[in-house]
Amino acid sequence: MSGLPPMYPSEKPEHPYLSISMPGKYFNSYFSLFCAGCGYGIIGHLFNRVFEDEKLDPKLYPMVIGIGCYGQILLTLHHATQRILALHGRAPGLATGMKMANPKMKPIIFSGDGDCLGIGGNHFMHICRRNLDCIIFIFNNSIYAMTGGQGAPTTLFGAMSTTTPYKMFENRIDGIKLALTAGATYVTRTTVAHPRTLMKYFRKALKHKGTSVIEVITPCVTYFGRKNLDNLGAENLGIEGQKMENTGIMIDWIKRNSIRINQAKFMTEEELLNKYVIGEFKIDPNKPEYSEEYAKIKKIAMEGK
Repeated sequence: MSGLPPMYPSEKPEHPYLSISMPGKYFNSYFSLFCAGCGYGIIGHLFNRVFEDEKLDPKLYPMVIGIGCYGQILLTLHHATQRILALHGRAPGLATGMKMANPKMKPIIFSGDGDCLGIGGNHFMHICRRNLDCIIFIFNNSIYAMTGGQGAPTTLFGAMSTTTPYKMFENRIDGIKLALTAGATYVTRTTVAHPRTLMKYFRKALKHKGTSVIEVITPCVTYFGRKNLDNLGAENLGIEGQKMENTGIMIDWIKRNSIRINQAKFMTEEELLNKYVIGEFKIDPNKPEYSEEYAKIKKIAMEGK
C-alpha cells in the first residue's frame, strides 16, 4: 500500500494495546505522522487504553476531531472508533447536533488550544453554557503548530513564536477559567507527564452527565521548543542554558512548571505566571443536562400545553 509513513519496529514482547490501534489492527505494526517528540502519540495511546478497558460502544461514543496537528491522531486511535473531522473551531457545534439527534450518544471532542480557545471560542463557550453531555479534550501545546508556529491565545508570556519573534506580550487565555465561567460541570487540567491522572479524569468524565472539559498540556518540540532556545526566549520561560529540543526535556519542563491546585491557592499571581495549574477544578453532577431538558420542552409542546 503506497502513501503510508515508515513503520516502526514492533516491541518484544508485543505491546498489549497495539492490536486495537488502527495500524495495529490492519498492518500489525505502528506508524505515526506526528513530529518526533510530539505529545499527541502519548495521548492517543492513553485514550485507546481507556476506550478498550471500559469496553465503550463506538456507536455511542463518536469522535469529533477539530483542526490542528492532532487531526493525524486518526491513524493512532482505536480501530473501532467512529470518527469525523469538523471545520476549524466547529467541533462543539457538530457534537451538539449528534447529541440532539441521538441523546444516547456521548460525543468525545478532540480540540487544540487554537482550535477551541481561538477560532472556536464562541462554540466552546456555548456548549459549556448548555451543559451538553459530552467530553471535550483541549490539547494545549501553547502554539499554532500546524500552520507554522504562530503565537496562540495560550502562548506563554515572554515566549517566542513566528509572529512574536521578540516575545509574546499578550495576556494568556486560561481555558479552565473560561470553562468554569461558561458553565461546564466537570473541569480538569493535567499533562502528558501525568498519564495515570489523564486516564483517571477520562474515566470520571465518561460517567459524568454534562459537559466535561479535560485540558491536557502537551509538548511541541518543533515549533514551541525549538523557537525558545536562545537567550531571550529561554530567560522569559525560566529555561536558561537548556535547549528544549526533544520531548524528554520538554516533558521535564512541563512537570517543573505544573502546580497542583491545592498548592496554587497559596501562591501569588506573580508566582503563577507561566505555570500550569493542574487538578480537578469543578465537579457538579446536579446541573440539568441540555438534551434532557430539551426533551421535557419537546414533550410539553407535543402535548399542546
